Amino acid sequence: MTQAEQLQSALEVLGQLSEAINASFSEAEVLSSILEHIVRDLGYKAATLRLLDEEKQVLGLKAAFGVSGDYLAKGDVAPSQSGVDQEALQGRRVAVDDVRSDARFQYGQAAAREGLAGQLVVPLSVYRRVIGVLHVYTAEPHTFQPLEEALLAVVGNLAAQAIQRARIFTAFRRIAQQVNSSLELKKVLAALVLEAAAALGVGAASLRLLGPGRRTLHMAATYGLSKSYLEKGPVEVAQSPVDQRVLTEAQPVAISELTPTAGWQYFEAAQREGIRSVLVVPLRVFNTSVGVLRLYSSQVRRYSPEEIGFAVAVAELGAVAIQNAKLHETVQQRVEALKQDADGWYRFLALS
Repeated sequence: MTQAEQLQSALEVLGQLSEAINASFSEAEVLSSILEHIVRDLGYKAATLRLLDEEKQVLGLKAAFGVSGDYLAKGDVAPSQSGVDQEALQGRRVAVDDVRSDARFQYGQAAAREGLAGQLVVPLSVYRRVIGVLHVYTAEPHTFQPLEEALLAVVGNLAAQAIQRARIFTAFRRIAQQVNSSLELKKVLAALVLEAAAALGVGAASLRLLGPGRRTLHMAATYGLSKSYLEKGPVEVAQSPVDQRVLTEAQPVAISELTPTAGWQYFEAAQREGIRSVLVVPLRVFNTSVGVLRLYSSQVRRYSPEEIGFAVAVAELGAVAIQNAKLHETVQQRVEALKQDADGWYRFLALS
């Protein structure tokens, strides 16, 4: 096949992949389709896609095509034991002619049993942050050509965007369903912090509401934080410049790396907890800030505009849940008052 024919074939595959990605918000469906196109249309032996758990520092399997269950059962990939994945997580493509004899590959013997030889590892990046890796395998030792690498890099970028879109869409839909289906505020806010943390790939989240005097932020929901960190003491707005800014300006604040000068009230406690970066977003009810949503990561990271926008939207849903709960409480109080009035009139009339 000439280079022109290879390019034409590559463009056709990319068109098919774009259609598959736009046809569904299901992460599983999209990833399965991407890997199937890689293997069947581009002629490779197999492909797998793994996402990075930033808190545990392992690459967990999300999708695979062309490999057996026995091979997949070998376990998660630890970047600390896989040189090729270490390099890929730094944002570089890594080509291996034969994984069976390359010490950088973690599961060489398992690959040999599976009939895998050549490998290309492509980083999956969203806003210059690597979230996982795409592994593409050949059945025989193989030297990947520049055109192959470039094509698979584009495929990797498409996959990363599809994953991010699916994560955010799914999380937002689940939170919205909770808000619309329940008046139990604690339950709704607990689901909110859990889904927000999972969608953005962070290890912890919390939601705090201002007290009556608007001087202290009280915990309303939390996920992933230790008991000792939660018991570190009250969050005083006057002692927390970050929260002051978020509440006053009604704008999110992203701290890519927490330092003593970042305006964090309990910096030493955050260090012990392993918190390296934080995104803080205001909760607003009727144009008034009533609290903050915090997302914590154990990694230094920069939040993308899309991620910040998602966090803002989640906080808005949290505000809706608070409004619904307050409205429900008011209605219940009025119903009870009317009931008591009716009972009183009934007793009065019975004695007359």
